[in-house]
Amino acid sequence: METQIGVFWVVISALLSCTTPQQKREVSQWVELDRAAAISCSPWPIQESELDVASVSATSAGKGGFVATMRLRNGSQLPVFAETNGSVVVSKGSRKPFPIGRNAHVIAVSYWKKEPVAFVIQNKNERAWLEIRAIRDNRMISRMATPFSDEAASGSLILAENGWWLQVNHNDMLSSFVYVNPENGVNWKFMPSAFQSSSRFTTLVGNAKNSSSFVVEHTKNGDENQSQFAITRLDETGKFSEAGKLSVATKGGLESWSSSMIGQAIILALVRGDSLIGQGVLNVIAANISETGVSESWKKEFPYPDVHLGEPTWLSNGSGAFLGIMRWIDAEATMSRIKVDSSGAVLIGDSGVFSKGTVLAAGYLNDSGKGLGAFRFREKELWKYNLCEISSK
Repeated sequence: METQIGVFWVVISALLSCTTPQQKREVSQWVELDRAAAISCSPWPIQESELDVASVSATSAGKGGFVATMRLRNGSQLPVFAETNGSVVVSKGSRKPFPIGRNAHVIAVSYWKKEPVAFVIQNKNERAWLEIRAIRDNRMISRMATPFSDEAASGSLILAENGWWLQVNHNDMLSSFVYVNPENGVNWKFMPSAFQSSSRFTTLVGNAKNSSSFVVEHTKNGDENQSQFAITRLDETGKFSEAGKLSVATKGGLESWSSSMIGQAIILALVRGDSLIGQGVLNVIAANISETGVSESWKKEFPYPDVHLGEPTWLSNGSGAFLGIMRWIDAEATMSRIKVDSSGAVLIGDSGVFSKGTVLAAGYLNDSGKGLGAFRFREKELWKYNLCEISSK
C-alpha cells in the first residue's frame, strides 16, 4: 500500500510540474501558454529508500543518458545512472546505482569506447582525488592524485580532441581545470592547468575538434551598463594565456549569463535589465578569438517584456546549439527556445507548460537536434526532476 501511494504522488507531481497546454491548470490565465508546443515529460523515478534528487547531470552530447545523485533517507547520497536514448520514461529497473563513497561527488558523465564512464572526485585528507569509473560494473578505470589542496563538490565536463576538459569547483570562488586523455586506456593522462579562477562567475567552453579550451569569467568594471568578460585559453600541456577581454552593453544591469562554443566562436547569452519587474532582455553575442584578441562578430537581442526570466541554459551537439530560458507569470511557466549556430540566433517558439520555479538543469542533443532535458522543480521541501523532450527545430 505504501508503494502504491508513493507512485500515486509521483504521477500527480509530474502532472502539476510539466503538462501540455491542454492539461494545464487554469491559474495564470496567460495566453502565451496556449501557443506553447506540447511536449512529453515523465518523472525521474524515486525509490522508497530515497528522499529526493540532489542533482542531475547529462552525458556528453548526443549519447543519451543522465546521472542523478539521490539523497537517501539515511542521510547519505547515491549516484544513479540511466541510459535514456531519447525516451522520457526511466523505469526503476533501468536505473544503475554505482556507490562511490560518502565523501565523493560525481563531476560529470561521458562515454568512452561506447561505455558510460563517471568522473568522480574523492575528497580525502582535505585534498581532491580524481577517479574515472565504468558505470555499468562500477569498475575503477583510472585514478589520479590531483595537486588540488582544496576539496571539491561540483564541476562540469566538455568534450575535447582525444579526451575531455573538466572544471572542478572547490567552493563558491575557486575553480580548477584539468585535461584528461585516456591514451592507451590503462594509464590515463591527467594534466591540470596552471590557471585557476577565483571568480564567482566562471564557465568552461571548448570544441571537440581542439585539445585546448577557454575559461570565460565575468569581471566587474564599475559600470552597471557595461559588462566585461575575460577569456583565457587553456593548453593541454597545462599552460595558459590570456585570449582577451570583451566588453558588452548591459543597460539596466546584468541579471544572469552563460556561454557555449560553436565552431571557433564563443557565444554569450546575457539576461540584462530586471526581469522580476518585467523588463528583461536576452542578448546573444558571438565573439571571435584571434592572435590580436577578442572581437564581437554578431549579436542578437530578444526582448521579454512583462515576464520573469530564468537563467539561459545551453545544450550543444557541436555544430549548433539550443538555448533554453524559462519565462513565467504568476504560477506557470514555459520554455523559450532559441536556435544558435555560427551565423546567428533565431527564436523558435515556446515549449511545454511548467510550474513556477522550474529550471532546465541539464540535457543533451543528438546530431539531428533532438534530445532530452532534466527539469528541476520544488515539491514542498523536496527537489524533484522531470525528463522532457527538447528540440532545436
